[in-house]
Amino acid sequence: MGGAVSGLLGPGPSTAAPPCILVVDDDRRVVDLLSIALGAHGYRVTSAADGDEAVRVALAKRPDLVVLDVRLPKKSGLEVCEILRQDPDDPYLPIIMVSAASETEARLQGFARGADDYLAKPFSPRELVARIRRLLARAGDARESRRRSREAELELAHARDDARRAHADLSREQHLRALGAGVARALLGALDADELSGRFLLAVRAHLGVSVAALLTPERAGGTLVPAAVRGDGLDRFAGLAVRPDGEFATLLSALDRPARLAELERFPELTPELPALIAKGISIVAPLARGGALEGLLVADERRDGEDASRADLEVLGLLCEAAAGGLANVRRCRALADGLIETLVARAGETGAVEDSGARAEAAALVARAARALTLPLRLADPLAHAAALGDWAETAAGRHALALAAGADPTGRLLALARLIERAAEPVAAEAAEPGEPDAVALLQVARGYLAARRQGAGAARALARAMETCAGVLDDARRRALRDAADWPARPTAA
Repeated sequence: MGGAVSGLLGPGPSTAAPPCILVVDDDRRVVDLLSIALGAHGYRVTSAADGDEAVRVALAKRPDLVVLDVRLPKKSGLEVCEILRQDPDDPYLPIIMVSAASETEARLQGFARGADDYLAKPFSPRELVARIRRLLARAGDARESRRRSREAELELAHARDDARRAHADLSREQHLRALGAGVARALLGALDADELSGRFLLAVRAHLGVSVAALLTPERAGGTLVPAAVRGDGLDRFAGLAVRPDGEFATLLSALDRPARLAELERFPELTPELPALIAKGISIVAPLARGGALEGLLVADERRDGEDASRADLEVLGLLCEAAAGGLANVRRCRALADGLIETLVARAGETGAVEDSGARAEAAALVARAARALTLPLRLADPLAHAAALGDWAETAAGRHALALAAGADPTGRLLALARLIERAAEPVAAEAAEPGEPDAVALLQVARGYLAARRQGAGAARALARAMETCAGVLDDARRRALRDAADWPARPTAA
């Protein structure tokens, strides 16, 4: 019998207390009998003699299971069962009702009030123990799942509180110069990366009078800084630009903690390996977006259109704008983390519906279109949902997928999941609708290729052959630029061979 108890409580030695069973019956002989029987099987037993006491004991001691007689003084067992089912802290407490009435109607009443099982008196203690084991095993799994869910909800609530506090701190009135005050307040209040970068770069170009400016942000936490947004003439100029956050250039700029002319940095010999690439792209002004010693991003801009050098006052105002943008980026990152958690949950749900190979193929498709989107310089508001849509695969087009995505979008403060849902819907349309913004046709075409790639991989095609088939299937939506971006992203020749 000890082995059965050990099997219930888990393998190997354990310091966990044995399960507690609350026995509720107004007949003391029944309580004593069940206490002896259950105690012999390793359970802790507590008891109550009436309905009111049963509720008090259950709420105070939190038993693992209740054996509840139907006929009780003060409150009936049916009433007690209903009350316990309404307990917000543990509404799923396993309850076995016992009664001398064995009629079907009595059983139905018990189940209607929330009982998990029903035993008619007289019954065998061995049968009761067997049913207790079954319910405890099932309840243990369910409780663990709910515990993890509650922990996740608490973490999400704490993250939301942190984001709100950070937003409140960052939104405090700052004594900026008149030229930058309004823009700085808008940057601090932004929740969307595209909105923030657009306003920031527009203000930078207007204030400095430069032709083109770009905001570089990390690809991932601690990752390489790459262009996230570019505004102005000659957008292709910054394609392929990358700055290592642990390199000498980024380290020195973070230490300076102010905008600088690239020419004044040429006197530092340790920057010699990195400066030529920046100079070749016509960059004249660089500025760190730092907060709390962490580099949130990097601003790069070309020379002023009038040919004059940026004045000291210009750089001071630019520094204030960068400080506000860094605070805004930190706030955006926190909100983005909330959205990332929702997206990760959706991707995990999609993975649960298919084979293991499907998960690998969807990850390949997501990486492929992410690199292609970067080659096409798609804005983050399109490139981000594109990669996630590919990772979700065709599960996102099922009824369950659409429902889950709609629920997640309602909880997302950034709007990223709404953009994800829109992109998936557009890619599924048989006839291309009018684009809502530049770059959307590229994103839709790449997602259709990702769908074709996944289908080919499921049929056993290798990676190169799967992409070739997908591009053939989607030939009608692929122009030369999209084809070139996909081939560069896959890093295989223009005429792929069978895999």
